[in-house]
Amino acid sequence: MASAEFKELKSLIMGVDKKVSDFSQQLEKVEHNLTGMINEVKTDVNILKTKYDESQLEITSLRQDLTELEQGVAGMDLQIQAIEGEKLQKQKYELQTQMNEMKDQVTLLEKHERKYNVMIYGVDDSKADENIYSVTRQLFSQNLKIEQRKANAIPIANAHRVPTRGSGPKPIIVRFIHYGDKQLIMSSAHNLKGSQIRILDDLPVSMKEERFLLSHVAYKIRKKRKIPNTYSRCWGTYDT
Repeated sequence: MASAEFKELKSLIMGVDKKVSDFSQQLEKVEHNLTGMINEVKTDVNILKTKYDESQLEITSLRQDLTELEQGVAGMDLQIQAIEGEKLQKQKYELQTQMNEMKDQVTLLEKHERKYNVMIYGVDDSKADENIYSVTRQLFSQNLKIEQRKANAIPIANAHRVPTRGSGPKPIIVRFIHYGDKQLIMSSAHNLKGSQIRILDDLPVSMKEERFLLSHVAYKIRKKRKIPNTYSRCWGTYDT
């Protein structure tokens, strides 16, 4: 009886040992497989880390290249702007020069067109039915001291009053046929000294403005230096 129980117990113990041995073998196998998998994962991680580091280096390099490229583009933009600015300034200067030359040419042409004209200021215009030609010829003979026969013989192409905004008599513009007759009138203008009448060359507006400014400068200089009274054909004034 005892022998049978011992055998049964021994059989159970051997069965347990076998199961433990099998379990240990399976556990070792699982551990081996797991270790292999862990090593493979570590290897893959190292590879990925290496590739990541390489990618980071490439990204850093690309960023540097991009920064340099952006700086280069910005520098080129500045150069282009500078070149375009210089080009535009040059074109602006050339256009302004051409415009000034054209203005000068127009002024000279206008001056040439008006070379036969004179402007007469200060002649009374209160008579509504005045004959401007008679008034002008009377001025030539009486005020400019030109012989009446000669004054009446001067051919006049046109004469009329010029509308103005200011107060006082409207000026008279006279156009002569012969330039020599105009010269005679201008050379006789010194006889107007002491009167309110002035005779001036008919100039373009721009030249009239310059003459007006220069006349004031000339007057101040003469007054400061106490230059004696003179009649200026250029200004058509008497300086005191």
